[in-house]
Amino acid sequence: DVGLGRWLESLPDDVDTILGPGGIGMSAGESQLLALARIFLRDPAVVLLDEPSSRLDPATEQRVEEATARLLAGRTAVVIAHRVTSLLHVDDVAVLEDGRVIEHGPREALAADPSSHFSRLLQPSEVGQ
Repeated sequence: DVGLGRWLESLPDDVDTILGPGGIGMSAGESQLLALARIFLRDPAVVLLDEPSSRLDPATEQRVEEATARLLAGRTAVVIAHRVTSLLHVDDVAVLEDGRVIEHGPREALAADPSSHFSRLLQPSEVGQ
């Protein structure tokens, strides 16, 4: 469940409703949640998420974060994110700068190390950016 129940019920033809050009429009949040639902249905061993929480309002971002946590459990994933809040459920982090890996390691260890680039990204002025 990714939190699309009420939205699906509101569609004129339920799951048979045509979406996108020539059909019903979707918000950015609905689009992200639908993409996550499709991943759940396919049940892949490896998942690639590119900016999973971009363009979302805070309420929808929370729903996407909860769905992402369930999605990542037991899977290998590559999560590309500028918002560090998108990385709360990952085991390992690689920090890139100018296309190069400048730091990598376990998320919790990097977060606890005040000299790490990742730790500095977690500072209150950076979270949510």
